[in-house]
Amino acid sequence: MKNETKEKGRRLLRPFVQFLIKLGVTPTAVTVAALPLSVLAALLFARGLFFWAGLLISLIGLCDTLDGEVSRQSGRVSSAGAFIDSTVDRITEGVVLLGVAWYYLSLGSWIVLLVTGTLFLSLMVSYVRARAEGTGKECQVGIFERPVRVGIMVAGALILGRSYFVIALMVIAIGSFITFIHRLIYVLRQYH
Repeated sequence: MKNETKEKGRRLLRPFVQFLIKLGVTPTAVTVAALPLSVLAALLFARGLFFWAGLLISLIGLCDTLDGEVSRQSGRVSSAGAFIDSTVDRITEGVVLLGVAWYYLSLGSWIVLLVTGTLFLSLMVSYVRARAEGTGKECQVGIFERPVRVGIMVAGALILGRSYFVIALMVIAIGSFITFIHRLIYVLRQYH
């Protein structure tokens, strides 16, 4: 995601972030709030209630954005917080997609394989960046970062619904695959 887009989003959220800071809400509290929301979204997906699950995913995405902003604006940036944030992000992504898989599994559908592939590729996008940065390499490339994947999932759940949600899954899987390969090549070039 472009820095310009991120900055516009930050300006839009600034009043809300300042309100949370005044209330004494910690960045970690915002991060952890996504966990029960992801379980509830997964349960809604599993029951076929895609619209309501989509609304919850948008709240999860908001938590994911707000935690970093609360951290930066309150001066509470820490390595431990970043670690918790990225770990919770992976958990919420996995839990939500497990709910989607459960729904399609109950139908005996091949889409369960697509959900599994989407989950795997989404995790690999994040893993390549984390591993590259862990070895001292830069890896801020690729368009299918988590906010993009969450946005597509929300749009798929709210607009396409359960009948056509498979389209959103395919877009996420393909985009994640392209981003994974892009990041892999980008990082490997830094070693030579």
